[in-house]
Amino acid sequence: MEVTEVSKFLARTTPFDQLDSAQLAELALQLSVYYCQAGENVEIAHERLLIIRTGIFALYSDQQQLLTKLEEGDFYGYQLLLTGLADNDQLICEEDGLLFWLPADAFHQLRYQYKNIDIFFQRLFGRRLHQYKEQQSSRFTLKVSDIVQARKVSISGEHSVQQAAQLMTEKRVSSLLVEQDERLTGILTDRDLRTRVLAANLPATTPVQQVMTPKPHTIDKHAYLFEAVQLMSRFNIHHLPVLEQGLSFSMITATDIIRSQQDHPVYLIGEIHRQASIDGLEQCALQINNLALVMGKQQVPAHEAGHIITTITDALTQRLIKLAQQELGPAPCVFSWLCFGSQARMDQSINADQDNALLLEKEPNGIVGDYFAKLADFVCQGLARCGIKLCPGNIMASNPELRMSLKGWSGKFAKWISSPSPDAILKASIFFDMRVVEGSKGLFNALQQDILARTNHALFLMQLTQTSLQRTAPLSFLRNFILEHDGKQKKGLDLKKRGISLITDIVRVYALANGITEVNTRQRLQQLAAIGVIDSKESQNLSDAFDVLAQLRWDKHLHDIAQGHDASNLLDPAVLSGLQRHQLKDSFAVINNAQSSVKHRFCKEM
Repeated sequence: MEVTEVSKFLARTTPFDQLDSAQLAELALQLSVYYCQAGENVEIAHERLLIIRTGIFALYSDQQQLLTKLEEGDFYGYQLLLTGLADNDQLICEEDGLLFWLPADAFHQLRYQYKNIDIFFQRLFGRRLHQYKEQQSSRFTLKVSDIVQARKVSISGEHSVQQAAQLMTEKRVSSLLVEQDERLTGILTDRDLRTRVLAANLPATTPVQQVMTPKPHTIDKHAYLFEAVQLMSRFNIHHLPVLEQGLSFSMITATDIIRSQQDHPVYLIGEIHRQASIDGLEQCALQINNLALVMGKQQVPAHEAGHIITTITDALTQRLIKLAQQELGPAPCVFSWLCFGSQARMDQSINADQDNALLLEKEPNGIVGDYFAKLADFVCQGLARCGIKLCPGNIMASNPELRMSLKGWSGKFAKWISSPSPDAILKASIFFDMRVVEGSKGLFNALQQDILARTNHALFLMQLTQTSLQRTAPLSFLRNFILEHDGKQKKGLDLKKRGISLITDIVRVYALANGITEVNTRQRLQQLAAIGVIDSKESQNLSDAFDVLAQLRWDKHLHDIAQGHDASNLLDPAVLSGLQRHQLKDSFAVINNAQSSVKHRFCKEM
């Protein structure tokens, strides 16, 4: 094909239309021509950019789902060129066509030489990735709103059960939302009518509020579907009211979930709650690594995968507590099982160890102390059998120092805050990210409010900040990576200690200084930006850096377990693509800037 003709085609194809005639001619000389016949599977054996001159091509996912169709002026292959990561998509020629191939070296030279061309392909890749995720509709990341409609069938508590039954029959539903002044007060199910009305021989005029289930568990419409599965499995319920901004929106049922997700892997959570022994839980836990690999194949983002892994850990903990109580009997007082660190932040990965404790309504003396010592040992050892390792620092409920009353815990935190020493803060910082997994939320809320009422303490915040600055991002002044050795003399970057944890530490300082109850790092950043503590740009930069580091760590863990190795946080940057190395360096630079900002704000005298 003549160079002049190819140059004319390039001149009307974005982003090459910005090149002058000499540059277009030079580019045209670097292209190879390939003819395709209808039905042909286009193979890209090497890294190169495909430019469609004529014809129609269909792009299919590895699950044979049509992703898009490509025509004249469209591109393919830039994903591999930008990331170094191949996908399993198939490109099928639907109508005889002509393709141009641009070698990888020439593509990268264009990107480096012309900034606008680089920006074009980066944005094209972003749109392509978004489209892929949208069309994949990953089973793991479905939201409750994806499977329930805005169909609210409700009734007032003053109405009779006969009227309720007539409404259920008319609307063909198995349950009703019971409301008073537009606020949810309960639910009425067909089972309630059978067991509480018919079996009890109550009259048809009985008010709904007399037989309804009051104060039901609820879920927000934007919650993940697996969280609904978790609630329904944990409490053995089949109807779950769905809320939107605190008001009734719809109802999700077990039938809805089964109908939409017959083979959803997160049913592992349901299996966990059905187990009658630690042996059964241990067998369930053996599926976690396979589940992680499936999530990797489905391209579930790291923060969503972390949420799922943490939910499984929560389910194992909750079921172990129930099994312990079956053996030990009811608890002698109200309690809260607390978790700390990554489990509290809902960002666990597959190599997590335990960080937990017990908050008790009464002092752990006598019968109370003996009971919870046995319960803690049962749960902690059970978690260890399920692959959630014992904490090397002994931050576990099996440690008697971490089984305390509300008064005991309040005193412990008060001492850390009012008389902070470097050693104490270093050991205590993990405790300031905490969440209740099982038991009384009221007891936990009382402790959390007591802590947050104290944390805006200048000396404490300065000491906490100084502790967070003891480690820095592994990036030199000249933006080179600073590698370190692990215990096996392997060189690399510790993505957790020298990356993710640094962001977590910084954000924790800001959150505690401003009384924020949220513990998830990404959500803390959103709240900090919302109240103006940090500007939206800094919040977004930290969130993006956190996501980059978390994704690289998650991908590394998946690679490790796929190879039959233990998941390691140490990453050799040599295995990354040029784009990934650039993103990683940018993330480390964001951390350096954020550390300077937090130091300036809380350690001005340093």
